[in-house]
Amino acid sequence: MKTVGHRNPHPITLHARAGALEEFGRFNDAVHSLGRTRILLPKGVFRLSHEEADRQKTEGIARGMALLAADRDQGASGATRQGQK
Repeated sequence: MKTVGHRNPHPITLHARAGALEEFGRFNDAVHSLGRTRILLPKGVFRLSHEEADRQKTEGIARGMALLAADRDQGASGATRQGQK
């Protein structure tokens, strides 16, 4: 198992720091945007190597893109059928 970098968590204090609040805002936005995408990521907790995690992410993105392309193809074929009527 590879270890890449070391993260130093912010200490818990009584006063908020602007940098920590900004970092949390970016994290929160990223987490909420995952629910609106077509990227299919499995739910749960996994212990993966970096290579396995990259493969899982790539497969999820590919499945999501395939679904999006299929939806667009269906929408385009429906539009041409309506134009023919």
